[in-house]
Amino acid sequence: MRIVALAALLLSAACASGGPGGGSSVSGLLRMAGGSEPDPPRDGSEYFVVDTVQGTVERAFNAVRYTYEALGIGFSHYDPDQRELGGFVQDLRELDHQPPSTWMDCGEGAVAGNNADRYYVTLTLGSRVVAVDSVTSTVETAIRARSRQRDHSSSVTRCVTRGVLEKRIADGARALLRRYGPG
Repeated sequence: MRIVALAALLLSAACASGGPGGGSSVSGLLRMAGGSEPDPPRDGSEYFVVDTVQGTVERAFNAVRYTYEALGIGFSHYDPDQRELGGFVQDLRELDHQPPSTWMDCGEGAVAGNNADRYYVTLTLGSRVVAVDSVTSTVETAIRARSRQRDHSSSVTRCVTRGVLEKRIADGARALLRRYGPG
């Protein structure tokens, strides 16, 4: 019985901290990054996408920072002690020379394609880097996006990540670590 209670306690502690890596929860990190939604979803639709990279936690964090900069994502949250950073994009018209539908699915319109390309889309994203061991780290990225018609005549709707931006951040960090060394 004690083992079951201890396992439940450890699991609830890991969930409260955002997962086994510690640090901020998904909603906590996105709030620090600029997400101002008063009642963010608690249905599991926002989660960290986790990628493993070969590099010390310090080098991997710097590589993620440089990848954000290369993509043109400004920082609204930067905490090198916790190895967290995040940004808020007020109007996602084009990121890395790609239309918003590359990154987000905001539903389909009755006449035209993906609403992400036609609507006003705000994007909040946050990443944290967690050490696995002395030469391996994980890059954990979470995204929240919302859209509404450009004339603001509609209500705000949630968008769903396609996973492409999270992968681009991890791949960018991975490429920098290969180029400059893991540690």
